[in-house]
Amino acid sequence: MGDAIINKTYTVDCISKKKKRNNGERAKYYVENNHPAIIDRITFGKVQEEIARRSGLRKVKQVGTKTELGKYSSKYSLTELLICGECGTPYRRCTWTSCGNKRIVWRCISRLDYGKKRCHDSPTMGEEELHRAIMKAVQTVAMQNSKLLQTLKNHIAMTVKCNDSEDKELEIKVRLAEINEEFQKAMSMVSVDDDSNVIVEQKLTELIMEKELLNKELAKCSSDHKETSQSRVTEIARLTDILKNQPLQFNDELVRQMLQCIVVENKEQIKVIFNDGTEIDQPIQ
Repeated sequence: MGDAIINKTYTVDCISKKKKRNNGERAKYYVENNHPAIIDRITFGKVQEEIARRSGLRKVKQVGTKTELGKYSSKYSLTELLICGECGTPYRRCTWTSCGNKRIVWRCISRLDYGKKRCHDSPTMGEEELHRAIMKAVQTVAMQNSKLLQTLKNHIAMTVKCNDSEDKELEIKVRLAEINEEFQKAMSMVSVDDDSNVIVEQKLTELIMEKELLNKELAKCSSDHKETSQSRVTEIARLTDILKNQPLQFNDELVRQMLQCIVVENKEQIKVIFNDGTEIDQPIQ
């Protein structure tokens, strides 16, 4: 939303260039309207509300575990999204082994843990078939809904812009400003026929060397940032064209960005619900 936290990390010394996370060793500064915002403040606030809403969703206690499984706690996107149409419980990823062959499937947690006591008819879903059906639904809806296609493009653009290069540039500029202040203070301490001038001169030399190194780093960051920005623009355009014209490969990040949930209605069909409320019944093939 255009704000920045300065001094999240700091350089221990200019010789080793070792950096540490700032856990209170040095002052941090919160700067409002520091750079052009990616999203407005209202949208940012809504995102924080959504994060809080998700963290408060019903959790599922699995048999044999000490803690509950939260809806948004897994590295697999389908663990977060795939829901049993009968009992509303999330699905869990399982590995079946038969005659030395492994197959990845998804099963309702209630059905796994309690049998048919709580969930009578939830089907077992093969992961490959699920992936194909989900991406087919994404492609179908995006081709028919220009607004959703634009939303997807914006999501991708927001994601690829999030990197450390701009933050690093900002930290370098802050350090350069600090060096200028230290340099002026050191200069003011120089006096005629003072033995301490040797120490001051050594300090000035160190500051000049660090400033030269930082200026080189800053120039390199600016150059890298331009090249990276262009490659990201190209990647966004490529992904959009693929969405329109070619079959999509399953992508966890893409699914998380676009979908609200996937409801398993039966063995042959799922309902895919998008973040904007669009729903589509998708056959499993």
